Amino acid sequence: MTAGDLIIRPFEPGDEQGVLELFNTVFAEDDEGVRSLEHWRWEFAQNPAGRCVVLGVEPGGRVVAQYAVLPTRAVYRGKEVQCDQGIDSVVHADYRRGLRKDGAFLRTARYYFDTFGQPEYAAFGYGFPNKQAFRVGVKLLGYHPVHSPIETVARNLFQTDDDTEVGRDACPDGQVILLERFDARVDRLWERLRPSVQMGIARTSTYLDWRYVACPAKGYRSFALTEGDADGEFRALTVLRENWMGPPILAISEWMVEDADVGAAARLLAHAVAHARAAGQARVELWLRPGHPQRRIVLERGFFTEASPFHLCLVPYEPSLDAEWAREHWDFTIGDADIF
Repeated sequence: MTAGDLIIRPFEPGDEQGVLELFNTVFAEDDEGVRSLEHWRWEFAQNPAGRCVVLGVEPGGRVVAQYAVLPTRAVYRGKEVQCDQGIDSVVHADYRRGLRKDGAFLRTARYYFDTFGQPEYAAFGYGFPNKQAFRVGVKLLGYHPVHSPIETVARNLFQTDDDTEVGRDACPDGQVILLERFDARVDRLWERLRPSVQMGIARTSTYLDWRYVACPAKGYRSFALTEGDADGEFRALTVLRENWMGPPILAISEWMVEDADVGAAARLLAHAVAHARAAGQARVELWLRPGHPQRRIVLERGFFTEASPFHLCLVPYEPSLDAEWAREHWDFTIGDADIF
């Protein structure tokens, strides 16, 4: 059977098992583990922004290709829009025939772009493609590398035992509290941060609850710095993940701090580093775009930058959006990546 015989169509209820079989067959080749039905349901069926999955299916019903995205609410030039994060691009080994335009993967991907990659549906698509997907996407699917590679902002805890510089000028007031869920105080914090965000995910309580609390990949711990006692308003917020991708690295997955709030930034940095040491982590990492006001604050407190293995790519659907502008204005975090 050839790719030309495939039926290219959106996901339909009942396709779950076929998708999982394809995913687990392909990724078992690289020893990357398996995807559970629980994880699939969280990632796609329970996503508060909806689901967008395109499949290549043999006439007999076997799923052999997938191009999937995670729709997410976002901000673009002061407006609330939808964006789509490309994830889980998969094609069965039987249909890997290089980069022919009539191949299973490209037929499936182009169906998505022709049907959903339109400004009336979403303002832009984005992703963190692996080496192979990066090459195909840039060459044939209109991916624009925005940060290639992404610069990680990091601190190696094994290089020093003295973390005094991290908490320099930290605000002494308020409490850093552990959150079980994200309540309305998060939404009020987001509304304060939103005017400074030109482009980025809308970090509402609905989104954060889905992304971190409901995620089957447990291990996220969320903390807020309050105004006053534990019941006070949130001044700033972080989400931490130990052993990110396996090694003893503490990822600061979310970083919700007002641009000029040095005191809150230093307080939460010091908390993250102390948490990392207590958890036996060797390193702390976060992502802040070059030019972000908080990046300077972090670098002044004993962090440094280095190239990561990740690439952030953009596919603009909104005609006014270009990669150069996005490079200067797009706020993204480690939590935006599809490494759950």
